Amino acid sequence: MRELALRPKATPMRDANRLNTALLLTAVVSGFALTALIDSRVSFALAPGISTVTDATGAEVAVREYSRIVSASIIADQVLVEIVDPARLLAVSAHTLRTRKSDAYADKIGVERAQDIETIIELRPDIVFINSFVDRRHVERLKDARLNVFDMGEMRGLETLPANIRRVAAVVGVPERGERLAKALLEDLAAISKDIDDADRKRGLYVGIHGDRLYGGTVGSSFHDVLVAGGVIDVAAEAGFRSWPAFTNEQLLSLDPPWVITNPGTEEALCRHPGLQSLRACKLGQVRSVDTDLLTDPGLGMMEAARAVRAAVYGK
Repeated sequence: MRELALRPKATPMRDANRLNTALLLTAVVSGFALTALIDSRVSFALAPGISTVTDATGAEVAVREYSRIVSASIIADQVLVEIVDPARLLAVSAHTLRTRKSDAYADKIGVERAQDIETIIELRPDIVFINSFVDRRHVERLKDARLNVFDMGEMRGLETLPANIRRVAAVVGVPERGERLAKALLEDLAAISKDIDDADRKRGLYVGIHGDRLYGGTVGSSFHDVLVAGGVIDVAAEAGFRSWPAFTNEQLLSLDPPWVITNPGTEEALCRHPGLQSLRACKLGQVRSVDTDLLTDPGLGMMEAARAVRAAVYGK
């Protein structure tokens, strides 16, 4: 995470909201234009007779009907059970086993990302899915064991998720299922607050407390996409913040959002935080929490998280 200086923009509220909403609607109307713009390298997913897929590191991984799959990525966990027979999955991330109750994961082994090297190697998988924040030394050990490793890269909400769905589906040999899943995701997100007019949308942001620090989640993260899909104008995005900024008290007070989305148990603590008692959301009693496992889900769980944000802010 990095701290960004507050940079107010002159963009009017309505224009900013239209831009945010357009990120969802354009992707649906234009047949994945958003996905293509984000990462043109995934166009191979639809090409006939393709034999390899390029992962986020540039490595070429063979397209096959893999039958012994290990996923150390929470996104791959969710995508794979939607597009292939779950019996082909040997293991998924331990986080997924802890947070998602599904029969599809009932008999799966849990691995803590890619750090459970010995467990993964002993399973003799024919492919391992990871995300780029994994220690590269762990990746090299997996490759030294002659395992296929598919690195999905960073997890940045809709900037990367549709492309990652397509990549995963392409490399396991079912690109058409990936297309359908990505399309359904974008359509569902766009529909959640489609009935709320621009002028009626609430203004707010996400902020959480970690230790004594205030962290946000805005453009370039799933937090931003969940807010927008839930009908909330992201004021941190309007001010030029990106990714997961560390807010100072002064920055948060300058943003002065009328609505705040946060994690359970943080509502009162946030408003008791030194200097934040005068925050508009605190004075109006408009600090709302959404289940942490939902709110921090960078994958298909974004749909449920966005519905929860809409319910928390609009009550419907």
